[in-house]
Amino acid sequence: MKTLTVIAVLSLAQVIDPIAQGDISVDTQIYSFAERQQQLIDMAELLGQIHHLHQTCQPYDYFPERYRNRMKELVTLEEPVLTTRNDMVAAFNDGFQSTKARFDYCGPEAETEMRKLGADGTELTRQLAGPFRRPELTDKSAD
Repeated sequence: MKTLTVIAVLSLAQVIDPIAQGDISVDTQIYSFAERQQQLIDMAELLGQIHHLHQTCQPYDYFPERYRNRMKELVTLEEPVLTTRNDMVAAFNDGFQSTKARFDYCGPEAETEMRKLGADGTELTRQLAGPFRRPELTDKSAD
């Protein structure tokens, strides 16, 4: 666990150091604290949804807890305020349960939903990372 903490701190330092040096700007006028907290909650719900579909459609995967573990990593790395953390946990569980109610077996609809959620997750990840991206690394073709 201590190794993970050191790695997380070093990874965070790589992000914070350029911000502190002014190499990366965080546009606070566009991106608010409340928006980020909601995006974290949305990501948690999405991870819960994918977690159920992954267990249903890929039951023999070597990492059956892959998306639950990603949720834990997200909480660990983000260190959200307590209310957001609680909302994230509730959203993960709600996402899992609501998807379980819709898809009790893996069929074409479940696989389509899993691909859609993957695309949604990619977009949400871009939004979460957006304020911290270096302008020179931003994909110009995405505009």
